[in-house]
Amino acid sequence: MKYEDLVKIKFGINGDVENNIYDDENFFKEVKRALNITWDDDDTNASVKDYIKNGATVLQNDVGSYIDFTTDILARKLLKTYCRYERNNSEEYFIDNNLQDILKLEVKYGKENV
Repeated sequence: MKYEDLVKIKFGINGDVENNIYDDENFFKEVKRALNITWDDDDTNASVKDYIKNGATVLQNDVGSYIDFTTDILARKLLKTYCRYERNNSEEYFIDNNLQDILKLEVKYGKENV
């Protein structure tokens, strides 16, 4: 199964909004630069795409609503940070170490079902 098929996960209010950050080739390249990945191979690229997918899921679940990663600079920064944590096998520390910025996103997007 192709990555593009796996990333058609729906997020947001009522689950009806797709997050197009998965298909954003520029963001993918930004993440690779942030992780100092200068080579190009299928396994590494698949891992980076998984980091993006996992990070978007973690952030949207924690914030409790749809996040527009394509235009929100703080959300993009946090998603890249999550990717760094996952690449270093330390994603369990991400929430605690970035709580202040995550709370800013919660305020901005309004936590659903509080």
